[in-house]
Amino acid sequence: MQIRNTLPQLRRHYHISPRLLFAAGLVALFVAIPLAYIFFRATTGGEEVWLRLLQTRIWKLLGNTLLLAATVTGGATLVGVTMSFLTERTDLPGRKVFRWMLAMPLAIPAYIGGIVHLTLLRPRGGLIPQLLAEWFGQPIPTPSPLGFGGAAFILTLFMFPYVYLLSGAAFRSLNASLEEASRTFGRSNWQTLWEVTLPALRPGITAGALLVALDVLAEYGTVALLRYETFSSAIFVQLSGRYDRSAAAVLSGVLIVIAVMILWGELRLQGQARYTQMDSQWRPAPTLPLKKWKVPAFLLVSLVVFSSLLVPVIVLAAWSVQALLDPAALASIMRSGSQTFGNYAWNSLWASALAAVIAVLLSLPVALLSARYPNKLTQAISRFCQVGYAIPGVVIALSLVLLVNRYLPFLYATPLIVVMAYVLRHMPQAVRASESALNQLSPSMEEASRTLGRTSIQTIFQVILPLIVPGLLAGAGLVFLTSLKELPATLLLRPAGFDTLAVRVWVWASEGFYIQAAPAALLLVVASAAPLYFLLRREQIFR
Repeated sequence: MQIRNTLPQLRRHYHISPRLLFAAGLVALFVAIPLAYIFFRATTGGEEVWLRLLQTRIWKLLGNTLLLAATVTGGATLVGVTMSFLTERTDLPGRKVFRWMLAMPLAIPAYIGGIVHLTLLRPRGGLIPQLLAEWFGQPIPTPSPLGFGGAAFILTLFMFPYVYLLSGAAFRSLNASLEEASRTFGRSNWQTLWEVTLPALRPGITAGALLVALDVLAEYGTVALLRYETFSSAIFVQLSGRYDRSAAAVLSGVLIVIAVMILWGELRLQGQARYTQMDSQWRPAPTLPLKKWKVPAFLLVSLVVFSSLLVPVIVLAAWSVQALLDPAALASIMRSGSQTFGNYAWNSLWASALAAVIAVLLSLPVALLSARYPNKLTQAISRFCQVGYAIPGVVIALSLVLLVNRYLPFLYATPLIVVMAYVLRHMPQAVRASESALNQLSPSMEEASRTLGRTSIQTIFQVILPLIVPGLLAGAGLVFLTSLKELPATLLLRPAGFDTLAVRVWVWASEGFYIQAAPAALLLVVASAAPLYFLLRREQIFR
């Protein structure tokens, strides 16, 4: 309330700083140019290219991509909401431990999970089919991990935490009076769940489902590994295999339209409703006893944790030990060509860290403008700077290849273009974190600083920045975490001799050297888990 009262005073006394508006405009331009250029290349790709792709590729890719996105989004929503309900609203045994374990699969890139499950389940040479054949004395048919079914299963398994975390937060903020009123009017528990509880959780569930849908559109490693063709994998093949940049630009243009339509649909859905539960009468909803369902619920949650977290970590740890005990495997891991294992780790860390720092710095003028001077123009600049999250890494890589080749050739084949792709792809996370931190800071402190004679610049450096450092660190942690796992943009843009952990895992796994890939994959998971743990603790997501 204090912030709302002070903001109009601040805007009345201090007009929008032209320098701040100029800086935010430059950031928006930085985001806009690559996307506008790829869209321009798509629309001017030539009638022949469009006709050829329309007759041979686009409709099949469209069907495959939308079917996978719808299936994974539906599956992740079902699993995520079920897990959050059981751990937040019921007396499930061990639910405090399960809350952490169900969130940690976010630290495991889906393609690493795909590698593990492919090794376990592949029809020829898979560990599980071999064990079944030994036990029963004959081959036993098992589900194939390849194709649509395998891709949908793996992506659902490693993307449900998006829905789980956001719907879990919604369950925790649910006002007990809503369900009590429903029961007072004669609704059963089942009717209350469907007619009151789930509709009240819609913002959190929808936000999680949106993240899943956008991530499926952007996914390359898993679908390529499991041989299911989508727009992302087709663009990658056109760009790196056939060197047909016009076809890649056309396919990228279609993918951008799909991503924008999903975002537009989500905005329309959320914009038609208002949800307020945290008022002065708020009380936490009571815990529901599972009674006879306690054992089945415990087994169900354990199965999800086992498949999404324990299996990948245990298999990677076992392979890593095996690789370290094998001198030949260890030698190939520690040195490949002129690069060492330390080079891969260092490249991952410094590139992701630099991207995180740049993304946070660029987010500051945008966040200051939208948080302190909210109007249609500043909100538009803020939203535009967040469009990058909806654009797959392979599309951003293609736009940078085309732009840098033509206008900035000195950047081509340098690690800086990889960092630039990370910033463009993941800056929305920094913008949202910076805006959130600024919205929690009362503008009266800035007004007091200026009343005491400080200039705008002095106020920013001496008052605002020291107070929002935790929020900026959270944004930097998110950018670091996601940049560390980025695969398609790194594969397409990396110069010779610049392999990251993600790239080495992919190269070794695609050649069938799973044992060699395991230590790098395990280190990548551990490095991703550290910032995730910090973020979950800071946001007090779990009691």
